[in-house]
Amino acid sequence: MAYSYTNRQGKIHYFKRAETKKGGYRYYVTTSNKFPDLIDEVPNDYEVAELPEDAKVVIRKKKPVLITKEEREITHDAIKDFSAINDFFIHADEEYVYVYHSQFNYTAGQEPNLSREEANEVFGFGEDVTRWMRFFTSLRFKLVDKTKRLFQTERVVYTSFYGHDFHPVGEVGLIEDVARNYGQYLGRETFFDLEPKSYE
Repeated sequence: MAYSYTNRQGKIHYFKRAETKKGGYRYYVTTSNKFPDLIDEVPNDYEVAELPEDAKVVIRKKKPVLITKEEREITHDAIKDFSAINDFFIHADEEYVYVYHSQFNYTAGQEPNLSREEANEVFGFGEDVTRWMRFFTSLRFKLVDKTKRLFQTERVVYTSFYGHDFHPVGEVGLIEDVARNYGQYLGRETFFDLEPKSYE
């Protein structure tokens, strides 16, 4: 039985193995289960990952994730309870905890932040927007002390029409503190009142 992965858009993906000239293997993603050499399990040093922005599925070398499940759950609860956004998820990647919000939620609340149900009603036209909607990140927390589990908050800074970077804001702290203290600005006009340290 070929190994498969279904992303948040409901698309099923399979993974093909091809031998290289040097005798190793490369792995490819496909949405067809008709190819030969489909793998039936993910190799030990690889992982299947779903990219948070557009739900694209990749197979890649394993990347270390230093964030615990509890820290992700704490961040989720803080954003749910204190921010103004209505459709989001938490993504952990290496030493970062990211808050990803749907394209129908806005960093600084320039327009109404819509729930999934509201977005379906306004933009779905009978189709579930989950099948094509994208997600963006404007706030992340960087693990800066692995022993004390302290995090530095970073917010997006737009460098051009398409370009952006992240800059630190505020003081380091436990994830329950920084997620609550700075997450509350997400989806509100006061978000850009968070002055990046590098601009002080």
